[in-house]
Parts: sequence; C-alpha cells; structure tokens
Amino acid sequence: MEMSRATRSVQKEDVWQAADALLLEGKRPTIERVRQKIGRGSPNTVSPMLEAWFATLGPRLGAGGGGSVLNGEPDSALGNGLPPVLVQALQQVWEQVQAQAAQAADALLEPVREDLQAQQQALDDAQQALAQERSLMAQQRAATEQALAVAHAQIKMQSGRLADLEQAGRQKDQFAATQQQRLQVLEQELFANRKARDEADLAHAEQLRELQHSAQLQQHRALQELDRARQDTKQAMAAQRAEQEKLAKLEAQWQQDRQTLQGQREQQAAQLQQAQAQVQQLQHQLQSAQAAHAQAMALQSHQHETALAQLRLELAQAGRAGDAVAAADTGAGNGRRPMRSVAPAARPLRRLPGSRLRGKN
Repeated sequence: MEMSRATRSVQKEDVWQAADALLLEGKRPTIERVRQKIGRGSPNTVSPMLEAWFATLGPRLGAGGGGSVLNGEPDSALGNGLPPVLVQALQQVWEQVQAQAAQAADALLEPVREDLQAQQQALDDAQQALAQERSLMAQQRAATEQALAVAHAQIKMQSGRLADLEQAGRQKDQFAATQQQRLQVLEQELFANRKARDEADLAHAEQLRELQHSAQLQQHRALQELDRARQDTKQAMAAQRAEQEKLAKLEAQWQQDRQTLQGQREQQAAQLQQAQAQVQQLQHQLQSAQAAHAQAMALQSHQHETALAQLRLELAQAGRAGDAVAAADTGAGNGRRPMRSVAPAARPLRRLPGSRLRGKN
C-alpha cells in the first residue's frame, strides 16, 4: 500500500496544497518549488496544474466580492473564510509583487529616460553647433566681403595690366614684322652661304681624294720601312740573344768569384775575431800595467815628500847652531881678534828616490 502511494501520479490536490504551503511560507509558487515540495512529478505535469491554481487564486481570495486582501481590506477576506495567516502571507506576496512590478516599470522606463536624456543632449549639442555654425558663417561672410573687396582691387589692377599688355602686344607685333624682314634677309644670306658651302665641299672632296692617294703612297712606303724594321729587329734580337748568353757566362763567373770572395771574407772575419781577442787581452794587460805604474808612482811620491821634509828639518837645525856660535864670539872682548866664523860643513844632500841632480848651466 505504501509503495502504491509513493509511486502514484501527481494529482491536482497535491499541486494546490503544495502551492498553498509555499504561499503561506512567503515564497512564490514555481514549478521547481512545487516539485521539490511534493517530491515527485515532471514539469510537464505540474505546470498546467499550477496555472490552474493561479487562475483560481483570485476568486479564492475574494476578488469577485466587495473587498479583497489585495485592496487592503482584510475583513472581507476573513469574511470569505480565509485564515489570517494566509491573508498575511497573501499581503506579503502582494507587496512583493507590487515592488517587483515597480522595479520592472522602472527598468522599462530607464531606457526611455536615457533616450530622452540622449535626445536632450543631442538637441543641446545641435543648438551649440548651430550657434557655432552661425558664428562661422558670420566670419565667412566677413572674410568673403573682404575677399570681394580685394578681388575688385585686383580686377582694377588687372585692367591696368591688360592695357599695358595690349600696348606690349602692339610693340611685339611691330618687333615681329621687323624680325620677319630680317629673317628674309637671313634666308637670302643662308642660300648664298649654302651655295658657297657646296662649292667648298666639291673642292674639299677633290682635296680629299688627293690626300687619300698620297696617304696610300705613304702607307706603301711605311709598309716597306716596317719590313726593313722587322729585319733589323730580328738581327737585333739575335745580337741580344748572343749578349744574353755572354751575360749568362759572365754571371756564372761572377757567382764563382762571389763564392770565392765569400770564403775569403769568412776567413778574414775569423782572423779579425782572433785579432780582436788579442787586442782585448793586450788592453787588459795594459790596464793592469797602468794600475801598477800608478801605484808605484804614488808610493815614490810619498817617499819623496818624506825625504824632503827630513831635509828641511836638518837645514833648520844647522841654521840655529851657526847663530849660537856667532853670538859667543861677539861677547869675548874687544882685544881679541874676532875669529872668523866657520860655517859648518855642508852635509851632502840625500838623493831622493827618483830625483836627478842637474848641473849648472
């Protein structure tokens, strides 16, 4: 039995009860909400039953009598036997429907408002553009009037220039007539010049033939001279080959002499190196001898200075002794004959090392 109830088809009463329950909950009955409330049924089955519920909703709410909940008369709704909770739920649904309708109306009117604002903006732009266009036309009119005045002045100027050009044209016509006469004279002169040129061309052609004949003769002579020159060239080439052979022999002899000289040069270079080595050795010996000689000269000079100092000291001592003897003889008395002072015998000078005694001149 329970299985048969669960699987039985959706009935009209089930859909209406589910819609009433959703309405009491403050929710709008939809196909999906009704199916969820019932727990079964396809949309194709629930949809016509829900539409029938909406169709009978007005009479059930008392729309056919003197008052209704939607008009704000709950007493009439209570008089129709509706429960207060349902009436309150219907009022909430009605307010929601009105709010949604107002929002929908605002949404529908918003494009119209935007369109009107756009039209107003376009009208303002058009008026502004018209004002600008009028200002521009006024400026263009002023510029046109100014250009017209300039054009009138230019027309007057061009009229004067046209008169000048007509005068110049008449002068050019006169000049052209004069030039035509000169042209005729020049054509006559040209005809005479052409005739003279033709005669000159004939004479020139005759001279050219004579020159060609002379050139042919000269060419024949030149060919003969060229043959002779070729013969001379052959002889010169033969002589040149002989000279080249002679030069080759001389070059071979020169190469041989060069090799000989090269050997001699190498030998002389070796001898020169030996001589340079000997010279370096002799220079080294000379430097050693010079160093020894310098050392000996320094020693000899030192000995000479020492002997000279000793000699000077001895001479000084001998002088002081002679002075003492002279003083003693003077103090002995007047009766005595002064004795002749005897100079001390001179000591023989020492011969300094390296010194020589010079004789009197």
